[in-house]
Amino acid sequence: MSYLPYAFWGADSKSNYSFAHILIYHGGISIGGKRRFLYPILMLPISLLPGGALRWLPLCQHTLGVATLLPLAYVIRKTLRFWRIWIVPITVIYAGIPTVVWCEHELMGDTVLFATFTWAFAGWVAWVGQEQVERSRCMFWWFLVPFALFILTKPAGCFVWPGIIAGLVIVGGWRLLTRKHVIALLAVLVVTPAVGSRKQGIWLIYTAVFPLTRLETPLHAEYKAEVRDFVIRMRDNLDVYYALEHDHPVSKNEDVEPFLFLRDPDLQSARPLWAALGAKGNEKLRNKIYMDLALEAIKARPDLFLYLSLQRIVGVAACLEDGHTLFPDGALSSAFAEFYKDAVDNEGSPVRLALALPRNGPIPPYEEYRRKLEPAPGSWRARAVQACAEAYGKRLNLSRFPNLPPEQCKLSLARPTILCWWIFAGALLSFLPRYVRTLGVWTIVSAGYLIGVFLVGVVDSHYFVPVWPVLLPLLAIPVEVVLALIAGRPAKLLETGK
Repeated sequence: MSYLPYAFWGADSKSNYSFAHILIYHGGISIGGKRRFLYPILMLPISLLPGGALRWLPLCQHTLGVATLLPLAYVIRKTLRFWRIWIVPITVIYAGIPTVVWCEHELMGDTVLFATFTWAFAGWVAWVGQEQVERSRCMFWWFLVPFALFILTKPAGCFVWPGIIAGLVIVGGWRLLTRKHVIALLAVLVVTPAVGSRKQGIWLIYTAVFPLTRLETPLHAEYKAEVRDFVIRMRDNLDVYYALEHDHPVSKNEDVEPFLFLRDPDLQSARPLWAALGAKGNEKLRNKIYMDLALEAIKARPDLFLYLSLQRIVGVAACLEDGHTLFPDGALSSAFAEFYKDAVDNEGSPVRLALALPRNGPIPPYEEYRRKLEPAPGSWRARAVQACAEAYGKRLNLSRFPNLPPEQCKLSLARPTILCWWIFAGALLSFLPRYVRTLGVWTIVSAGYLIGVFLVGVVDSHYFVPVWPVLLPLLAIPVEVVLALIAGRPAKLLETGK
């Protein structure tokens, strides 16, 4: 915060800030379908503080990040036998993960997503660890409240539901919950589909399976004909689709990647039918065509649908914490220039509100203002932040590829790192009786979340970060098993964890 006193304003910040902006400047209430529900609402009270939301947001989000070390420490204390050994290293490692720190410094909902996931994890551990039924029923709310907030933060949260349901079966939840608990849990399940935009979801799922489009069938044949060459090119490179679906074209004659092609089809003048789908008023038709083509592709090749998800998981596992790419000098001030221009050109811009600039009239030119955003480039403060991020480097990556261009890094060339094998061993051992009700259940929750989110998401380490509070304690289990065997007390591992 000393090095960069203002929060980052990125490409997704405007949609996250729209609720506060519309309410304060125009007196209207609107939560866009793309960003529902919790985070945009939280931006309102922060925007009312003197100095602007971008000035207060780093303090609020970094404080939340530090506070979230408490539930992580609680999980370690309650699940690991040698917790005194693990509690400091695991919490310190999590506290310094560069992506976590970066997200805490940006106007986006990821920090709240990470925090509520960890608090829900700790609440589950507190709940299932109670021996008295009445006490257990009281502690269930410590799980359900942060879990509901997690679900209400971003649509990616919906993918934890299969693991949570499996966990309730494993711990015999029907014996522990009353009617009001079940009703509250079902209420969260019912509201889950309302989080996020249907348009966004359909666009992402068709992007995920674009190369699998069935060109030989009559369904929307005229639209398939216009993208036949594009689909074939992606299909011919199916083994590296994870690197191509959200990458830039290599020549001016090529289309943009499927991610942007399908997001903005109106820009594709060479494909008039698709361009028409992007016209105003054609959203319903576009959603129908995208969903029809996506479902047809998935039904025809569910194996390749899962294969592409595995590609994305392995691809993101190879670039989780490339710390040297974060926090370079000038990163904030250079990237913010285009957004500040919007504030200069447009009175009532959300950027004006976020920076507490006058709503109307002239504002300082950017060359004067940028010094506020990054007052000490090259200082010891800047070097300290950059050195910390660099120290993590690629040490937390779970897979690695040969030193080749991304478009040549096929899945078959990926190799798990030692850290990956270590976590995998911990995941298997988490199903020992001592750990299964806590770490074992949340291993299932994390696996289901990763598979689900990368079925429809692109390669982005932000999607992976929520599961770190589960993966890091798994590192301790193999060591604990070895210590128990050396001490001649293997029976301890067969005791049910409380």
